Amino acid sequence: MLTTPKTIDAVDKAVDTLLGSMTLEEKVGQLMVFPIYGALITPDVVELIEKYHIGGIRITQKFHPGADEHRRKTPPPEFLARTLPKPDATTYDRPPELDRITWTPREQVGAVNELRERAMNRRIRIPLHFVFDQEGEGADFLFGQRLLPYPMGLRASGEPVLAYKAALAVGRQAHALGANLIHSPVLDVNTNTLNPEIGPRSYSNNPDEVAEYALASLRGFNEGGIACTAKHYPGRGASSSDAHYGLPEIALSKEELYRNHIEPFRKLIDGGVQAVMAAFTAYPSLDPSGKPAAVSDRIMKSLLREELGFEGIVTTDNIEMGGLLEKYGMSEAAIMSLNAGCDMILCRSYTPVRKGLVESVLAAVKDGRYAESSLDQSVARILKFRMNLGLFENGGIVEPGQADKLFHDPEIIATAEEAARKSTLLLRNEADVLPIRKDQKVLLVEQAHHFHKFINNSYAHPGLLWSEMQRHSDNVRIVLVNETVTEQDQQAVMARLDEADIIVVTGYYNYRSRNSVGDYLKSILAAAKVPVVIVSNTPFDEFGAPKEAESVIVSFCPSGRENIRAVAETLFGKLKPTANLDSLVAKQ
Repeated sequence: MLTTPKTIDAVDKAVDTLLGSMTLEEKVGQLMVFPIYGALITPDVVELIEKYHIGGIRITQKFHPGADEHRRKTPPPEFLARTLPKPDATTYDRPPELDRITWTPREQVGAVNELRERAMNRRIRIPLHFVFDQEGEGADFLFGQRLLPYPMGLRASGEPVLAYKAALAVGRQAHALGANLIHSPVLDVNTNTLNPEIGPRSYSNNPDEVAEYALASLRGFNEGGIACTAKHYPGRGASSSDAHYGLPEIALSKEELYRNHIEPFRKLIDGGVQAVMAAFTAYPSLDPSGKPAAVSDRIMKSLLREELGFEGIVTTDNIEMGGLLEKYGMSEAAIMSLNAGCDMILCRSYTPVRKGLVESVLAAVKDGRYAESSLDQSVARILKFRMNLGLFENGGIVEPGQADKLFHDPEIIATAEEAARKSTLLLRNEADVLPIRKDQKVLLVEQAHHFHKFINNSYAHPGLLWSEMQRHSDNVRIVLVNETVTEQDQQAVMARLDEADIIVVTGYYNYRSRNSVGDYLKSILAAAKVPVVIVSNTPFDEFGAPKEAESVIVSFCPSGRENIRAVAETLFGKLKPTANLDSLVAKQ
């Protein structure tokens, strides 16, 4: 459970006393949230804590290379000059082919505890908070954890209590690993089925349902010891582009934004959500200047702080997002975000840019471009947030052995299995192809999901569906293809389409790599002379469930064995799915 201070007055007094004794450098450092890769403590992470006084660490078990300027076709020279300092002796350079390092839960906790101790040995004993991103399935925590479905899968169950249970399971696991804050729940209302970025990350296309399931998730995370971040304010569900690669503009009326997109934020704020993440998206009806929300004082101060009454902490999205960098250099964007009302700057990648961000904000305070009074307000909110989490008591140190146990915890296992069964969606079975009979010859064309390759153990690996289908039939053959399907992959598949009585094809959409398998799936549907069943991670035609397919199963967590087991059971008639998204997919 999240701890509660004895009195508000006592916390306010403690914050004021601490704030009055901090140097300008110490204050600026508290605004920064930078990454650590699993248990890899590099010299620059230590330097950022001890010299630059940073306040937050973003845990990730995947590698993010340097600044994400590679997402832009032609970065302007001034962007490169202003935001990319040369690497120094403390900077970790990512080997070009290294995707992952596997950590045990105990190793992860050991690294987090060591960094907490370093923070508490600073001149002023201000603890770190550790944040992670987990919207469902796997994200920043991948190894040694049970994975749960994306929000849309939880909504498909029709049971808000399942969202609560799933969040509690994630929260308990994350808290045992040393985390304090999650970048969830997602409050984007997915009103645009062609949205390439949000999709199943959203609970629903209905704002009331989004709020209902998000409030249940908020309760579960909080009971699991994790504070929550409502995102992406004021809502990206209507977007037709991806903010990772360009600046979206949502040209809805103010009335429609309030009714369908801002309302869930209002309800979560009333429900006590501790943080909000600002979107790098433009909303002309809210701010005619065209500024992205995170750098707009109209959207951040007038609307979020004054009208909606939010008093918690506000973080930027990743300051390296391509949409933001189309308009501003990173340091400029950080200063503008702080002036607009954000409290924390998130930078996800291992890059010398991080030190430049701290130095740029410090310089902005000294020359008056960022008022020290505003800085003090943000630092006070951040310190109060950490006090409310109880981090000042022992720096947030957690017991290493607890994290080893939770993968085998009976309650978490039961929740993972229940969520898998209740979220598996039989989207279509128009020709009554399912269930598959044991005497039918099956060709499985299995796409290696990106998390299968990252995790690659007995819980999640390439070939996961094949191993689960083998439990039901000895007549299952397999062709394994890459997530980004190559020409050689397609040739291998086409050469074997006549081997079977029925073909099962997995087609997983990965918005992070912009990997869409629509054309590949349609080519198999056109060439096959026998029934084809598609297994996807999205119910949307454009991204993995083409209208041409008569038989489609959707798994909202294909990297978790419980979920793929439910898919195999659906294929062979052992599970009769009850999940339903008719009201959402009918709009396609």
